[in-house]
Order: sequence, then structure tokens, then C-alpha cells
Amino acid sequence: MNAGNAADGGLDMARSLYAATEELMTAETPEAVCGVVVSAAKDILGFRLTGVNLRDGDALAPVAVTDRTRESYGGDPPTFRRGSDVWEVFEGGEPLWALDADGDHDWQGVVVPIGTHGVILAGADRDRAVDETRLELAGLLADNTAVALDRLERERRLDELHKAARELMTARDTASVAAAATNTAHEVLRLRVNAVYLLGSDGDRLVPVSVTSEARDLFGDVTDIRPDGLAWRAFESGEAAVYDDVTAHSAVQNPETPVRSELVVPLGNHGLFIAGSPDRGAFDDADVALAQVFADNVEAALGRAEREAVLRRRETALERQNDRLEEFASVVSHDLRNPLNVAQGRLELLMDSVDSPHLDHIEEAHGRMEALIEDLLALARTGRSVGETAPVPLPSLARDTWGAVSGGGDVAVDSALGTVDADDTRLRELLENLMRNAVEHGGSDVDVEVGRLADGAGFYVADDGPGIPEADRDDVFERGYTTEEDGTGFGLPIVREIARAHGWTVSVAGSDAGGARFEIRTGDGDGGGDGGAEN
Repeated sequence: MNAGNAADGGLDMARSLYAATEELMTAETPEAVCGVVVSAAKDILGFRLTGVNLRDGDALAPVAVTDRTRESYGGDPPTFRRGSDVWEVFEGGEPLWALDADGDHDWQGVVVPIGTHGVILAGADRDRAVDETRLELAGLLADNTAVALDRLERERRLDELHKAARELMTARDTASVAAAATNTAHEVLRLRVNAVYLLGSDGDRLVPVSVTSEARDLFGDVTDIRPDGLAWRAFESGEAAVYDDVTAHSAVQNPETPVRSELVVPLGNHGLFIAGSPDRGAFDDADVALAQVFADNVEAALGRAEREAVLRRRETALERQNDRLEEFASVVSHDLRNPLNVAQGRLELLMDSVDSPHLDHIEEAHGRMEALIEDLLALARTGRSVGETAPVPLPSLARDTWGAVSGGGDVAVDSALGTVDADDTRLRELLENLMRNAVEHGGSDVDVEVGRLADGAGFYVADDGPGIPEADRDDVFERGYTTEEDGTGFGLPIVREIARAHGWTVSVAGSDAGGARFEIRTGDGDGGGDGGAEN
């Protein structure tokens, strides 16, 4: 009968402990977990003398205790430091039954390790019997507590990794990303011995770009990773690898390495993240999972840094190009215009004293030279990169530009054009050149239409002039090409350069009215609304 009652009591305690476990798994902080543990040990298992101590560096500090425990220690529960009996139980990983904690307190019970987190000290006064069932259930409670604390630790580390990822994405270059990565792995993942290796310029070695001080202390000189090394296999396969004892592998690059355990995680085609330990079997599945999340963030940051480095190199090249164009414009403006002005002045004096039909031809030649200089200057300006861009309303800009063009008939502007992201001044210059081209070739009664491409990815400028023969359409954007006797051949090349500077394309076809139709594809595809043409 007593055995039956004991069995029934054990079953009841197990059921109640199961309900408490659900509460453990929803606790949001380690302190809340410890509070649930203390309550369960006291109320379900009958351990009035219960406390939970969690690791804090080289000590196990009290986090939650029962009132009876606090009273027994005079209100100040102890911290167990490295070297104490409780610490040895924690490090050994096996429970210690019926322990008299410090020799001064009369209690019996168990000290149970909670994984790598700490210990549960669960006991009763000596006048209360502690049966084996209660002791075993205390061990089960410790196992469940370890699972709950593991979950909170993973969540904490993931949260810190997300915060660190934002910092990684602000690093300016790959070296800065690598430095931030090793620091994050050191502080957040607690991987003290770690390094980031990036692929060398020759492509046949991985170079240590950032290494923690603990890694340098352990290795001394940190060498490159070669294709015949063990870590290179993970880089080639793109799969993370865990080695419980690297010295057991024939491919280990340095057989004398002080490292035993190694965690190797690829960073895409950029390189590797490696964490090591002098202990065998130091990395578990949770370490691998967190390291993989971390490595994905590092890989993304390295990719961003490389792309930005390419953009900076392009910007530098554009700045040098702009400087050369500025120098060219200065030569055209000063060194050519000055002698032309002298020649024009001398010609005016000569025309006052000499009457010759040749002088009119000289004056026309001077005018053509002036036009060439103006167009060369415009072409030099269009070769520069665009300035700050912003949404520009095309309908109003097209009507304003047509109003500034001399001659021509009417303009029809599609109100569904919407806006285009552009440098306002340069876009105005593009439209003006296309409209002047229409007037120059179509005459004073030419009509122009500015509309939206059918797929919404740009706009067109069309006219009802004579059009451009299909055989000549590939040549009209070449510098110097013109069919007009007094043309310079720079108007349409300027249009092409402005389009290129924005990242657009320009092409020419025939219009519905038989004239020319220039299509500028901006790639916006922003839709626009319905609407007809406005005159």
C-alpha cells in the first residue's frame, strides 16, 4: 500500500512538473526561468531549500532562491566560485546527491548541473525524508531548465547578431567588414579564437585579413590557407565543416597545430570564417547554426563593400574624365575662340575698306567655326556624369522647352508622360536638341509630338518632317554626321551622351506622320495615367 501510494505520488509530481515545464518554455528571461524552477522544486517536489545559481564568469551566482533558503543563509545566498565543491559538480556535469552544501547547514538533497548555464541546489531539512523519486525528478527539472535557457541564449545571440549585422553593413571596405566580423564572433558568439580569411588576388590562397588576439596568441604567425589544406575543402564545397580533432585528418595544413576543434564556414566566394579551440569536440549543432547565420550576414556585407568599392573606382574615373573634359572645354573656349575673335575683328575692318565677294565667304566660315565651338563645348559638357537627379515632370518641361525653340509649328504633349528621374538641366538640353533637329530639317511649319512609350519605360519625340532614311539611322548619332550644309553634326551625339550619362538608351525610327521618331528608354516603366495630347 505504501509502495502504491509512493508510486501514485511520483506520478502526480511528474504530471505537475510537466505543466511547470510548459511555463518554463514560455518564460522570456533567464530570471523568469529560474523563478519557475524554484517554485516547482518547492511546491511540487517539496524542496524548501532550493536555489538556482547561473554562471557569471568564474562563479555561480544566485539568481532565484526560496524564502527558506534565504533565511538559512541569513539573507545572503552564497556565490560558488571556481574550485568549490559546487563548481566541480557544475564542471563535471553529473549530479551530486544528498550534499551538505558548506558543512554549516543541515539539509539533504541534490546539486544538479543545468547544462553549461549553472546549477540547481534542491534540498530539504534533515527532518524531512528525500526519496529517490524526488531526486530523479529534480534531474528532469534541470534538463528542462537547460533547454529553456538554451532557447533564451539562442534568441539573445540571434538578436545581437541582427544588431551586429546592421553594423557590418556600414563597414566601408572588406577589411573593415572582416574586422567587425571577428569582433562580433568574439563578443556575441563567444568564439574567442577566430579569423576571417579572404581570397587573395591570385585566386589560389586565402589570406588572414582579421584575426583575434587569442588566435594570434595560440598560433603565433597566422599563415595563408592553401588549396591542399583541410579548410580549403569547405571553401570549395561551400558547405560548413566541423572537425572535432583536426589532427586526425591527413589534410591538416599544420600537423603541429595547437588547435583541436575547428569550425569552418564559407563566406560565399569571398573566403572563410574559422573558429578554433584547443579542446576536442568544442562545437555543437547550436554553434554551427548560429555561425551559419552570422556567416550569411558577413557574406552580404562583403558583397556590399565590394560593390561600393567598384562604384568608388568608377566615380574616381569619372572625376578624372570630367577634369580632362574641363581642360578640353577651356582649350576650346579660350585658345580657339580668341584667335577667331581676332580674325572676325580684322574681317570687319577689311570689309569697311575692301569690296570683295570673297569676304562674305570668309564671314560665313567664321560663323560656322563659331557654331562648331559652341557645339564642341556643349559636347564636352554632356560627356560629364549627371548631377543630382530628382523626379522631373515631363509634360511641363517639354512645353517649356518647345517655347524656347525658335521656329516650328505646334507641339503636342501627352499628359500621361508622368515624371522621370533625371538631372533637370541635362534633360532640358536633350529635349531642346531633338526639337531643334526637327525644326532644322522640317522647317517652320513642322509639328512635334512628345509622348510616352507603349510599355511605359520611357518617352519619344516625334515630328512630321521629312524623316530619316532607314539606311542612315545608324549614323545619325555619330559625331560630325549631318545632311545640312550649315550643320555641325553634334546635336544628336549630344542627345546620345546625355542619355548615356543617365543610364538610358536612345534610338531613331519613323514616326506615324512620316517624320523622325526618337525613342528614349529610361527603364522607369512607371505606368502613368490616361490622358490625351495637349496643344
